[in-house]
Amino acid sequence: MIRSSSLGIPALLFLFLACAKTACSADKIEPFFAEPFTGKQVKSYEVELVLTRHEKASFTIPQQCGKLTNALLNGAGHWGSRIERRLWLKVDDDCRYYDFLNQSKTPAQHDAVSNYDFFNAKISDLPLNPECDPTLFLINPMSCPPTIPGTPDFSRLMSAPAGFHSPTEHSGHDHECRFRNGIFRGYIFNDGFTVRCIEDKRTPGFRILSVDFTDVNGDGYQDAVLRLVSIGPGISPVPTILPLTRTADTQKFYIPPGTEFPKLGPPMP
Repeated sequence: MIRSSSLGIPALLFLFLACAKTACSADKIEPFFAEPFTGKQVKSYEVELVLTRHEKASFTIPQQCGKLTNALLNGAGHWGSRIERRLWLKVDDDCRYYDFLNQSKTPAQHDAVSNYDFFNAKISDLPLNPECDPTLFLINPMSCPPTIPGTPDFSRLMSAPAGFHSPTEHSGHDHECRFRNGIFRGYIFNDGFTVRCIEDKRTPGFRILSVDFTDVNGDGYQDAVLRLVSIGPGISPVPTILPLTRTADTQKFYIPPGTEFPKLGPPMP
């Protein structure tokens, strides 16, 4: 079984949580999804999608994710209204996330992640590269290692722009740098000794939608999969994932190898 937690948010497009209260098993992980249009949390849902100019089809998600993948590879997803096309994106993302959580067939033997409060995670505990501000990146691009495709790029969105100076009215300055109830909006500074923040509701940031626990890469260690969405003025709320692991409670988290979020794959039976 898999344990998970989530924050309640208005839901039209996104997957919420998968939950259980015990250690991993080799059973299928069956997360809850946000039902299209209602936002109701369900383990499966029926959805009608536009296939062509004159044809529609119903899908049961996640049971018919293979059928949906085949339809996408055959050119579906480009017809209908903007809302109907965005619905394809939501359903495809649900299917790929379901496959991601279930890609390993072995249960975790060690767990050093599920006792951590990720909704109030310290930034310094996470592999967010806060030292990679835009100025350093322009001087030496290798100073900012590229993020794994499909994971959030905190170093670009959450670092202060070049020439930014902390105004005194930012009361959040020098506070402990962390997510608070699943949200962080502001800037990150790293002086080489400590990570410090300016928390500012007017700036971009991230919201954690859910945290799922499973051994994603099958290495025997439990992983936490954070599902996040970018927030802020003019930002498209596209979900991303941040898989994390560690082998001991005293370690910082790192991204486990072999956990790239799946792209649209070949047709499934």
